[in-house]
Amino acid sequence: MATTTTLTLLIVTLIFPFGQLLRITIDNISFPAIDIAVFCLLLINLIYRFKKKRLKPQNNHFLIFLIFAWLSLIINLFNYRIYSPKPILYLIRLSTYLLFFVFPLTPKLIPPKFHRLFQISIISSIIFSILQYLYWPNFTYFDSLNWDPHLHRLVGSFLDPTFTALIFLVFLLQIFFNKNQPLKKVIIIISYIAIALSYNRSTLLSLLFAFFLIARQLKNKKIFLISLVIVLCTLFILPRRPGEGTKLERISTIKAKIENYKEAYQTFSQSPIIGHGYNTLYFVRQINNPLSHSNFGFDNSLLTILSTTGIIGATLFVLGLIRLVKNSSPSKKILISTVLFHSFFSNSLLYPWVLILLILY
Repeated sequence: MATTTTLTLLIVTLIFPFGQLLRITIDNISFPAIDIAVFCLLLINLIYRFKKKRLKPQNNHFLIFLIFAWLSLIINLFNYRIYSPKPILYLIRLSTYLLFFVFPLTPKLIPPKFHRLFQISIISSIIFSILQYLYWPNFTYFDSLNWDPHLHRLVGSFLDPTFTALIFLVFLLQIFFNKNQPLKKVIIIISYIAIALSYNRSTLLSLLFAFFLIARQLKNKKIFLISLVIVLCTLFILPRRPGEGTKLERISTIKAKIENYKEAYQTFSQSPIIGHGYNTLYFVRQINNPLSHSNFGFDNSLLTILSTTGIIGATLFVLGLIRLVKNSSPSKKILISTVLFHSFFSNSLLYPWVLILLILY
């Protein structure tokens, strides 16, 4: 069992920095390769817990939420006469990641040197992303591959500055909390440079939110003030290259998010009790580009949950989050709270690589 776990964790570590670049396509359905590795890791964890008779759920709300989400999806598949396997695959993915919070990964299954190796994996992703910004800044033609086009922004192997920046922020905070971290200041500086070059305002706000929580926890206002000064200086230092994305004062994206939230509310109001099923939004939304990778969620994770699983599902999900925070260490509470804050501006709470960082912390 230990050897199998080590091998699976090694695979997760090796493919993590490849992000969206390493995808598997089966019968015109594409999904990240890391989903399979994490699914295998879940099976190993459940088998180990079953053998040790440790299958008592640590978060009943998430477990009940998943049961309800499957019922909601099955009902809506018949209602909408959806024959595509995509919603089922999305819910399998969500179930895989959330079950790690119901049945946490047993520490005995994690090799002693795994976390150091995992850090190297993320650092390699950061370095690659910075090189991408410097030598491959034009991602506008990715629009033809149904990804959002970006110009002169750090997007990395995750092909999106918002998610890439959040992944690096969570990593930065994990390094910050590690008292015995080698090269701590160097890693934090490199991580922050990558975050800044993404030009992602929601992540910079989330960084300030995180250090506000840290300052409050440590009762040290200087920590927040220093982070505030650094972010403000960043706003002036960042080069303003051609492209709407590098204009930090842009309001077009704000208007787009407001419209997105309105659409989420309208979608929710059509089926407020059980929702439309996770994740059938592709089939019920008014979509300009039916092949876009953003069709299965809204720019707010809780609104995505609300519109897909209704009031019942959203209530269970929020209760699960509350239980998760209560059962977490002080540092992990800040990590979860930061991701939750960020998820009000993007569907980042349900993003696989972000969840992996929270699971393995």
